[in-house]
Amino acid sequence: MKKIILLLLICFQSQAQIKFWNTNPTSNMPLFEVEWGKKTTIHTKVGKETKPMYIFNKTAVQTFNGDARTKYQMTVESTDNVAKRTFQISYTHYRQTNSYLGYIKSTYVYHDKRPTKVFEENFETVVNP
Repeated sequence: MKKIILLLLICFQSQAQIKFWNTNPTSNMPLFEVEWGKKTTIHTKVGKETKPMYIFNKTAVQTFNGDARTKYQMTVESTDNVAKRTFQISYTHYRQTNSYLGYIKSTYVYHDKRPTKVFEENFETVVNP
């Protein structure tokens, strides 16, 4: 009986979460995570460590469902004293293989005279390389 209760507690506490790993191992944005219905977290490299840098309290909305795939998209912003950062996040679920592919286009508009930077990153849901 105790094992069943413990199993039920674990099931109710676990959240559906997807981790997307960057296809470029030298990128400064190695992964992002989606916790369904709650938040999206973008991780960046700080030295040799990977740390959560941008946390947005929303997830992408479904924009397409057909041809054995479902596409989700959202745009979020983060502003500080250095720059305004815009992240266009999209990911697609391929039902035939039950896999996801993700994409982030990040635009950094600096408040000083530095030029605007645009980064495009591709992700997949595989084990960290």
